[in-house]
Amino acid sequence: MPPEMTPMRQRLAAGQVVLGLNARHSRTSEIGAILASCGYSWFFVDNEHSPIPTGTAYEMCLGAIRAGITPFARARSNDAAEISSWLNNGAMGIFVPHVNSPEEAANAARAARYPPAGVMAAPGLVPQYGYDRVPLPEATEWFNDNVTVVAMIESAEAVANAEAIAAVEGIDALFVGASDLTYDMGINSQYGHERVLAAVETVCRATRAVGKVAGMGGIREDRDWARYVACGMRLLLTENDLSLLTARARERATFFNGLPAD
Repeated sequence: MPPEMTPMRQRLAAGQVVLGLNARHSRTSEIGAILASCGYSWFFVDNEHSPIPTGTAYEMCLGAIRAGITPFARARSNDAAEISSWLNNGAMGIFVPHVNSPEEAANAARAARYPPAGVMAAPGLVPQYGYDRVPLPEATEWFNDNVTVVAMIESAEAVANAEAIAAVEGIDALFVGASDLTYDMGINSQYGHERVLAAVETVCRATRAVGKVAGMGGIREDRDWARYVACGMRLLLTENDLSLLTARARERATFFNGLPAD
């Protein structure tokens, strides 16, 4: 039987940072166990930017739960059918892109929970709960309490509405997508820009006021990460698996290609 609260939620409740990865390149159910052993608390399968086959992604999510790490999916859009499909098949949270208003946030929150809190169709069983003989009302209630719905803040409009979005019942976190936000602001990829800092402060203030979580991804420099964590960012998307692989591969190639051959 699952614990009362997932390990990631336990860390967040204690005010700790939780590290996550964007799984764009990975294709096996081992990714959850690998990341857990490296100190990560979550990852998402990127249905917006990655060609991961759906069945493979479901297996990655279910494998992650067994390894004690929280699997998310990033949806292509704020679509109830897509959101519920991911959550009925292994994901324990959903990143919803381009949430610009409280109305859009409310739609996402309801799409991600079973009745009476939402509109997901009741399944035969809740696979995230395990496969014991558990009454469906108990399993769906546990899921509703533990699912994490993340509204992605990726525009100046969304930042302006951060307080109202954070106040929506069923939204658990606001997440600044720094790349899209800088493009929307006309300061492409300037992650340390004072306008990005102001947006981060706005989002952190909005979530703090209602006891919710702020998160962020897309940052490149450690000094910017340190500054934004100090502002209150806790749900941290460190990078994606493909960038990790290529960075390490280039580092090793530079070393070995620089060795004298005679």
